[in-house]
Formats: sequence, C-alpha cells, structure tokens
Amino acid sequence: MIETASVTFAEASAASNKALSIHRWANWIAGFSGDFAKDAIKQYLPSPRPDALLLDPFAGVATALVEAYRAGINCVGFEINPFAALVSKVKMQFADVDVVALQQAIDRYGVFMRLCEENRRTLRLIPRSVAPAGFHTRIPFFSKTIEAKVLYTQDYIQGLPQQLQDIFRVALASVLVGFSNYTYEPSLGSRPGAGKALIRSAPVGEIVAAKLGQMVEDIALLQEEVGWREQQPSWAIHESSYFGSAGFIQPGSVDLVVTSPPYMNNYHYVRNTRPQLYWCALATSSNDLKHLEEENVGKFWQTVRGREAISLNFELPELERQIAEIRQKNSDKGVYGGGGWANYVSVYMNDLHRFAELLSSQLRPRSGVAIVVLGNSVIQGIPISVERYMGQIAGLHGLGVEGTYSLRTRVGSSVVNTGTRLTGEEKYELYDFAVVLRRTGD
Repeated sequence: MIETASVTFAEASAASNKALSIHRWANWIAGFSGDFAKDAIKQYLPSPRPDALLLDPFAGVATALVEAYRAGINCVGFEINPFAALVSKVKMQFADVDVVALQQAIDRYGVFMRLCEENRRTLRLIPRSVAPAGFHTRIPFFSKTIEAKVLYTQDYIQGLPQQLQDIFRVALASVLVGFSNYTYEPSLGSRPGAGKALIRSAPVGEIVAAKLGQMVEDIALLQEEVGWREQQPSWAIHESSYFGSAGFIQPGSVDLVVTSPPYMNNYHYVRNTRPQLYWCALATSSNDLKHLEEENVGKFWQTVRGREAISLNFELPELERQIAEIRQKNSDKGVYGGGGWANYVSVYMNDLHRFAELLSSQLRPRSGVAIVVLGNSVIQGIPISVERYMGQIAGLHGLGVEGTYSLRTRVGSSVVNTGTRLTGEEKYELYDFAVVLRRTGD
C-alpha cells in the first residue's frame, strides 16, 4: 500500500501537542505534532545555512514555524483562517514578550474578575462589551451567567497594550467552547445534540487565567532557550491563501517545506472556528466567512456540491476514472449524491495540483525537500489514495517522491452522514501519511 524506506518520523498526532510547551496554547485538528515537525527538521535540514528557509503553506497554528524558529531557521507561513493566523503570530512573538508585564496583567485580571462578579451580584454591574451581533447559533452559545463573565473578560482585555491584548484573546478563544453550550465531536455541535447537559455556570476567570499561566510559563522557558543567540532567525506569517504566495516567496529559495494541507474529509475549518472568529472580532457577518470557504483547499463539499460537473484541470487517467465512478453513485440523492461529491474530489485535486506547481517553483534546486502530511479518504464508498495521487500530481511538476510513510491510523468519524465511509463488512483503513518530495532534474 505504501512505499517504505529507512526514514522514521516521531509521533505525528496533533493531539500530542496538548502536552507540549507552546504547542498546547490552542488545539488545531489534524495536522501534525511539534515532535513530528522537530524531527522532520532534524532529518532533512540538520545543518542549515544562515539563509536557509522553511515554508509551511498551510501553517495552522504555527507548529512547524515554531520548531523552525527554535532550530534557528528562517521561516514563513501562510494561513487563511484569521483565528489560526492570530494564534500563529502570538506564538511567534514569544521572544519579544515582557514576561513580567504579562504576569502582572494576569494577576490584575484575576482581581478584576473577582470584583466584577461581586459587583454584578450586589450592584448589577453591566459589562461594557457586547456579544458579537453577527454570531448566531441554534441555542444560546453561553448561559447568561457565563456570557457576562466572558464580556467582563473582554472589558479587561480592551484596556491592555496590543501585544497583551492578543495574548489574552488567544487564551480566551482557546477555552471558550469548553464552557459554552457547544462541543466538538469533532465537528462543532450543541451539547444536547451530543447527549450532554447545558452548562449553566463556570469559573471563566479561573479557566482563562489558567491558560494564561501556561502561556507565560512557556514564554519564559522559550526565551531562555533561544536568548543566547546574537541574532534570531526571521519569520513571517501571511494571513492569506498560499495560492497568492508568488509575490512573497522567491523562486528556488525554499530549503524545506513541512506542511499539512486540509484533508479530503470535509472537516469545515471555517464553521468549526466560528466562535473564535466572532468572539475575537475577526468576523462580524457571514460575508466575512464566505471568502475563507472559497479560498480554502478543496473549497468544502457544501460550496461546490450544487455546481455543474467540475472536471480535473490536468490529466491523470486513474483519478479521472474514480471521479467518474463517484459521480454515478446515488444519483437519486441530488447534491447529496455522487455528483456533489465528485465535484468536491475534482476541486480538491485541482488545488493539490496548484499546490504542487507552486512547490516546484519555490523549492531550492537539487536540495529542496517538501514533507507533505495527508490522509487517505473514502468518498461515496470508494477509497481514495490521496497520498498516491499527491505523488503522481507532484511528478507532473518535476517533483520526485523520495518516500511515502504511514504515520498513524485514524478513525473515520470526522465526516458524519456524508457517505464517505464504507458500509457492510468491507473495511478500509484510514491513515495519515507523510509524502516526501524532492526537486528533480536540476
């Protein structure tokens, strides 16, 4: 099923980031762990030149960029989701944070929240901040008691200097779903819909302060780790699609790519980060989210299912046959049948084709390497070997497959009621893969 070689990678599951310094600040589904990124850098860029450059075209919450910075390597990332981009920028600024000022702000926040709660009971203190008007949910996102505490927190944040504001915003955003009436299963849905009780009250101030305590602890340790350097590496995070990167990345300048494009599992990153986007004032209406859907790799099944039949923009006969087979499935179900899903596969693969084309132009001749973490999938009961197609697509642009490595199995519950899982007794294992690509013919 996969090519094997002598390379081995560290634990790749992004879930392990919950226990890793700085990576634990905010969860991000799929992708890879800090240990994986660190190991990939060690194996493929062990002795970087001063001008060496690491690129992550789908940066998420900066897992690869953080490890590049720690290794003393210049790095650049692209992330279209504003919440993930905010987390990334806050993480990458750790070397410039005044730890004493941050701890003092955290201590004052604890006092502020205790006073607000006491005065709310006795004086009926009303927060100055208001809930985001454009954020609509089927049931109240917070109870009235919890919402007031969140708004008090936002009142406090608004009085901080910008850098501290961003740190506090990330802390609040990373925990707010935990005391809301919604839950990740793994997609965002109501707690009653998942068989869980509504949350009436929670110690919001203590929860946010605990997260901030993690952050200040990690910042202090990381500053000690890199503070001995006379010159720190450069970094940049562009809050935009990688497909617009030509103006930011010089051709042939990238030594190593460590990245994980969105999987073909239809996990809707935009919808699942709506709470963070709205409560961090990164979105005010559904119009702010529309371009994120359109520019995301694959553009999501919901955005392409009703369109006329979409074809591949390149020739790959085996893939074309599979898409045609998918298109014939469940035709009586309209957009929920094979036609809509065939469109999704076509758009996703077209975007992988654009991705490979850019990689080929940006990787350094003869030595540039790209490590691309992907997952296979099942669409309308048909297995799709995404990792194999990634290698074939890359080959169309002069990139050779140095190896394909199975990282871990994963459950197929990330898509529910979409016909993506096999039925009956037939079983198809879902894996995360690392496809290692290298520039050829230079």
